[in-house]
Amino acid sequence: MIRPIGYALVFLFNFASAIDLPDIHLDAVGQLGFAGDYAGVSPYKSTKQFESVLDPGSIVFNNNNTFELIGSANGNVLATCLLPKSDATFDLYVGGDFTLLNQTQINHIARYDSSTQSFVPLDQGLDGAVYSMYCDTDAVYVGGDFAAPVGAPNDTVASFGGHAAIWHTNNQTWGAVPWKGFNGPVYTITRNQLMNTILFGGRFEATGDGQYYNANSSQSVNMGAPTQVSSGNGQLAGNFSDPSNVICNTNQSGQPWLLQDGVPGYWDANFGYPIQPSMFRISNVREQTHGTRSFSIIALGTNEYFELSYLDPTTQQMTTCSTDCVLSDDPNVEYQDFTVLNSLTATGVRIQIDSWYGQGGGLSNVQIYQSDTAVYPRASAADASPCAGSTPSATTNTTGNWQERFVYGTYQNYMTATLSASELATSNVSVTYSPYIPVQGQYAVYATTPGCVGSSTCNERTQVDLTLQFAPGGQTTTITIDQTNYDDRTDLIYSGFIAASTSAFQPTITLGVAHNATATGNTVSIVAESLQFIRNGTNATLISILEYSPSNYTQNITPAWRPLAEQLIPGSVVRSIDATNGNVLYIGGQFSNTTYRGVVSYDYRQGSGGAMVPLGGMGVNGSVYDLALIGSSLFIGGVFNGTTTESSETFNNVAQFDTSSAAWSALGMGVDGPVTNVVPSPDNDTVTFSGNFSRILQTTIATSFGNALWNISERQWVERKSLIVGTVVSSHSVNDTSQVLAGSIRGAQTYRADDAAVMNTQQMWMPYLFAQEPVGEIHTGVFWHNVTSDGQNKTVVILGGQFTTPNNISTLALYQDGEWHSLGDLRGQVNSLIRLRDILYIGGQFEGTLGATRVTSFAIYDLASRSAQDIGGVYSSAQRSPGTVNVIQAQPDGNAVFIGGNFSMVGSMQCSSVCKLDTQTRQWNEVTSGISGQVYDIAVANNQITVVGDIAINNSPTYAARTQGNSWSAMSDQLSGVPTAVLNGPSEVIVAGSDGNAGYVGTWDGNHFSSIAQLGPTSDIRQMLFMPIQSAASGARYPPNTESMLLVVGHLDLQEYGNVSAALFDGNDWFPFTMSTKSDGAPGQLRQIFHETSCCTVTDIIHHLPVPAVILISIAISLGLIFLLVGAGLLALFAKRRNSVKDTPEPMPPYIPGQNRPSSLVAMLDAAQAGTLGAGAAAAISGAAAGPSNEKHLSVPEDVAGPASAGGVTPFGALMAAAIANTDQPASDDSPRLFYAKYPFDAKEYGELGLDTGNPIVVTDTSDNVWWMGYKDDGSGKPISGLFPSNYVTETRPAAS
Repeated sequence: MIRPIGYALVFLFNFASAIDLPDIHLDAVGQLGFAGDYAGVSPYKSTKQFESVLDPGSIVFNNNNTFELIGSANGNVLATCLLPKSDATFDLYVGGDFTLLNQTQINHIARYDSSTQSFVPLDQGLDGAVYSMYCDTDAVYVGGDFAAPVGAPNDTVASFGGHAAIWHTNNQTWGAVPWKGFNGPVYTITRNQLMNTILFGGRFEATGDGQYYNANSSQSVNMGAPTQVSSGNGQLAGNFSDPSNVICNTNQSGQPWLLQDGVPGYWDANFGYPIQPSMFRISNVREQTHGTRSFSIIALGTNEYFELSYLDPTTQQMTTCSTDCVLSDDPNVEYQDFTVLNSLTATGVRIQIDSWYGQGGGLSNVQIYQSDTAVYPRASAADASPCAGSTPSATTNTTGNWQERFVYGTYQNYMTATLSASELATSNVSVTYSPYIPVQGQYAVYATTPGCVGSSTCNERTQVDLTLQFAPGGQTTTITIDQTNYDDRTDLIYSGFIAASTSAFQPTITLGVAHNATATGNTVSIVAESLQFIRNGTNATLISILEYSPSNYTQNITPAWRPLAEQLIPGSVVRSIDATNGNVLYIGGQFSNTTYRGVVSYDYRQGSGGAMVPLGGMGVNGSVYDLALIGSSLFIGGVFNGTTTESSETFNNVAQFDTSSAAWSALGMGVDGPVTNVVPSPDNDTVTFSGNFSRILQTTIATSFGNALWNISERQWVERKSLIVGTVVSSHSVNDTSQVLAGSIRGAQTYRADDAAVMNTQQMWMPYLFAQEPVGEIHTGVFWHNVTSDGQNKTVVILGGQFTTPNNISTLALYQDGEWHSLGDLRGQVNSLIRLRDILYIGGQFEGTLGATRVTSFAIYDLASRSAQDIGGVYSSAQRSPGTVNVIQAQPDGNAVFIGGNFSMVGSMQCSSVCKLDTQTRQWNEVTSGISGQVYDIAVANNQITVVGDIAINNSPTYAARTQGNSWSAMSDQLSGVPTAVLNGPSEVIVAGSDGNAGYVGTWDGNHFSSIAQLGPTSDIRQMLFMPIQSAASGARYPPNTESMLLVVGHLDLQEYGNVSAALFDGNDWFPFTMSTKSDGAPGQLRQIFHETSCCTVTDIIHHLPVPAVILISIAISLGLIFLLVGAGLLALFAKRRNSVKDTPEPMPPYIPGQNRPSSLVAMLDAAQAGTLGAGAAAAISGAAAGPSNEKHLSVPEDVAGPASAGGVTPFGALMAAAIANTDQPASDDSPRLFYAKYPFDAKEYGELGLDTGNPIVVTDTSDNVWWMGYKDDGSGKPISGLFPSNYVTETRPAAS
């Protein structure tokens, strides 16, 4: 449940986890697209971010949707509570079934200190699982399935009683609850603010102080010696053949006992003495292939069937049985209790298995209880149960020579000591009985003496003394019994108070020769009595809920703890209690009677102090595991599909009950599995349901990842903006933007996305979500600027991969105006996309159609005309089965594209693994012969091609090769594994891959490979790019002496940071860039980061001189300036002294047109006159009038300008739209590019173009590095042209001042 903190907390996570990351120059690369296999993606901001958690339990801090892992445990995290501290920090208490937290030994419970950001154990922890916690002002109430704190002193262990404890925050110590615990697990603890009480709920019937008591489960029958365990038709060999496996076995671990497949059988326990079982606790086999279905229990000796009563886990109804009792196969049912209705005396029991689930029957655990304490002495001395942690059994210890003797009539063995009559006065023969007394109280103690006839000792019997000590520090009492009785006799030897068994005190009875014993012959024998302790209980019953008033306890007001005035039915399990209302409790769990089931309310104002009030429809028809009241709406999660009385309702494990109108309503169609946790949001706008489910039924929302979000006001399931994979047990609000989440959270990322997302230049993310989860993954993507007929420039994202959405978009999709559109009908997968202007090149392994054109594994598509061109397919064999294209790369000048993969033919031409397509003639050509195998990536320079993959050159295996003239040259060095990515560097190519033991990145100069970085064994590198860096804490760059870093994309295993999906490398250090997670919580993978502008290759790198060279040049310039200044000073002084006139500046030299123009400008003007800039531009320049205001309108024929022109002049808007569409071609008259004026520029010479800051400029010529030519709007929508300095413009629109 969420517990918000009412004031802001000073949180230190950012200080500890922040990392100074390089700042990418996003204006140079434009928008970035992220294609891969993931369900969520995040920009990297913190060293505590994570992609996946392998441990079952996790604690996660959500800092404005950046998720940081602060703790992981080797078991489930099942409960938390948060306690603010006076210094504006807080403590988070975490409990569960773990023994390691952040790789530190911590037993089941810990405290997280936000000031130190560390977990601290609570002393030595607890010896069992923690299921529930409640943080009070100075105490933490803890409930679960444990006995006591680990390492508690022996004299205090008994005071804990089990299953509940208090951690005192002031002195940091454990303490017992006042009633000394429960006899069963505690699943929920909550406070009723109105009543000022704390409620404990679970599965228990007794308190450790004896005030509330259930006799049926008070005494466990000793299953150790002399009890003998056997079976019939059990497995003949193997780990599951031993029937003793079910003794001391737990339901969570250990090996069960199994029958042979397909046959009935039995499990026996022979005690060697008579008992009267009161209850059987049986656990079924927790295996999918085996399990007991129906069974019966027989009392050996009389061979009668026990009549049993139990709660059916499926129907939640109390059921009776004798010969056809049913065990549940639900793995969530830990055990079932079967209460004996017909009391039978038995020397053993047989569990007869008649039917089974799967291949055969079996059992995991059997515990037998009796209502009274009985002690039967045995020669083995110890009657204690061998099961650690089980309910203790009675023990006996003997002194002297005792022998077991069979007594006819009773048909059992009794301990007998025989001695000479002369030793009566001095003999030390004795038996000490140590009964297990679970709770103090009033008891009646009976001693049974077997008759002397059955043992033929009538002439030997004498008298014995029984010395009783039943209270610590109390005096002993001695009772004398004459054992000369002929028949069996039972005597009441004591009636009164007996203290409970503890580590500090143990009630005992010692039997020995009576002080006044007499003998009738030379030989005397005494027999060890069997003892029975029967409690006289008159207190109220307790069924699974106890209410505690701390204020009553501190003020000594009774009762300080009590059951509810009206109890649930016996055997009920309480999983959740909501006391938000105060006057009314809402109780959820596993219980049922004729008026309610699964969930019920308890109204303090009704009845005599309170009464159970059924909800509408008598509750739900199954189990409730959690519930939460928000306003008047009660949200419920569990295992059910409707109300108890209305079968027409379809809830599917979740439901809402309106407490004001007493009406049920469904939450959509529910979810497809059990719900274990209901967690409201801090603002109570939404509710998170968590559990073992994978989908929200009949919605357009994708896989729910083990949790689902319900919007209360909208009354519908909603997509979470962030990704959270796994179950959320609790959420605590820290401030308006931060929460602490706990549970089994396997992964969490900032943005929920279906394998694709885009980040713009302001670092704003747009994740893409399909109508439902796509099947597969996105491999590749490109941006395209679609200039519409009305001049709009729309950014379009095109994605390729192997996916299918419910609206039949598959393999290739286009996103524009907020909608997905299909491009063709392709079956298979797209692996690579590139775009040259409006032409899209598509590669993969597919068949199908683009428009009316059939395509195979490669296609060309004109995005502007929405048409494909048939250039022949790519095939793996002459039978024309689809080949595989893994990569498409363009030649730098765009005149050719190269494809690489695993194929042998393109069109009708033989071409293996690598092939070249002329983009002008659309003709295929072989690069050079001799290569075969699988090519994963290609690096293209104008004169050289480098390929990497699992290839062969002239049938010789290699991992990399490059063209050398008309042949291939293979890498001579042996790489450690197959390379999957290659990138041209300034002088060498960069190669990356993995061998399964380590990932690698290195350079290859054509002769030798040199490693530059090593990665972890799970690394899978798919792409490398050069990213321009705007700023970084480190001065290092890669390649050296540039303003770039290497961006590596894929699944990267970095030693310092763990798993990331993309990272920058500066030649020395890694800097994570992106993280991602799959829908199952596994680490995600990026296949490609694609960019909006033409960038990120070696030709785009900005170089600078090495630092030593810069220093030397700076020194030289400084020295030159010094000499110049000194010389100028001397000349000035000389002139002053000579002329003795006033020192005034010289007048400005006369303005001479063209003096400041570079010589290359003449060539530009000549080119314009010659038509190389276009006829229109030439006319504009040659027709310019004299003077600074000589700017001339560009006029073109109307048929060229199109309908948008007016008066024969092309509108500036049309020129601007054409320029916007060009993001990757050099500026020319046919391919203009859009820039903006960065500074104002005054036109002073002929042909110059005056600029105002922010003016859009359509640039048509950049051949001169100083003066460029372009057009601007004259203010009326018409273009004017001229020359301007190139450093006065930028491709990024300046911010408004």
